[in-house]
Amino acid sequence: MLEVQNLSRHFQSKIAVNSISFTVKPGKITGLLGPNGAGKTTTMRLITGYLQPTEGQIFYKGFDIQEDLTVLQKELGYLPESAPLYPEMLVHEYLSFMAEIRGVPEESQEQQIQKMIDICELSTHLNFPIAQLSKGFKQRVALAGTLIHDPKLIILDEPTSGLDPNQISHIRSVIRGLAKDKILILSTHILQEVEDVCDDVIIINKGSIVANSSVQNLHSGFQVYVEAKAELSKFKEFFNNDFIQEIELDKEAKPKEGYNGFLISMKEEKPEEIFKTLAKSNIVVREMKIYKKSLESIFEELTRG
Repeated sequence: MLEVQNLSRHFQSKIAVNSISFTVKPGKITGLLGPNGAGKTTTMRLITGYLQPTEGQIFYKGFDIQEDLTVLQKELGYLPESAPLYPEMLVHEYLSFMAEIRGVPEESQEQQIQKMIDICELSTHLNFPIAQLSKGFKQRVALAGTLIHDPKLIILDEPTSGLDPNQISHIRSVIRGLAKDKILILSTHILQEVEDVCDDVIIINKGSIVANSSVQNLHSGFQVYVEAKAELSKFKEFFNNDFIQEIELDKEAKPKEGYNGFLISMKEEKPEEIFKTLAKSNIVVREMKIYKKSLESIFEELTRG
């Protein structure tokens, strides 16, 4: 388990990370989100030991990494956004080099290299100089080098950057497969990627955590959307239930003429009671569904201003 406690990092007068705490457990993919300058990259550099914290502690498998960084770094696979590569090397030379410096046993190196070639689909470019590769292929080579020693803690910063749609789908599948018994943190600007890949999400804004939740719970809220032929005042008259918190017009909805979209917020999850109330009314209802906010709108609300 990776545990971050009251972690801060100051750069002179600027507070890049402001007393954040979170836990990442094996078997789940945790998405790290935030606008540019929010503190995501600094957080990842602190976790990897690249930067020293101003305050706070980071525990990996119960050990404070500041006491012995090698405990973490031996089991770390970190892919920064700008992938560090040696442009003059051939692809197969780079993979051999990475296997050696990451301590892959000599008798296992060829097997592990071939595994990375297959996973990252590099077989057609093994004899190409890295400098001649497209951005997408460079990213795949860097990912292969990151995973070649079978790390237990994996931190990926924009791993699908520069890939075409087919490659993105493949790499996302690889990432999902990696998480079965590993600690995996994925930083990305692609919100759909979080939806498709991540189990949990941490959203950072101005150095502070503004959300730390499972993706499913982040979407949830006791709300029901109803599209009905009524004005707001008349619609509200039918609902005097104690569990109703608020009824408002859905500003994002675009119903046809004569209909309105209503958002009903509940204190507890009882959508069936709303259905019963509407069934007894004389209101014409065209649609009713559990309301789920988009991740885009949630992100915007949490990081605005």
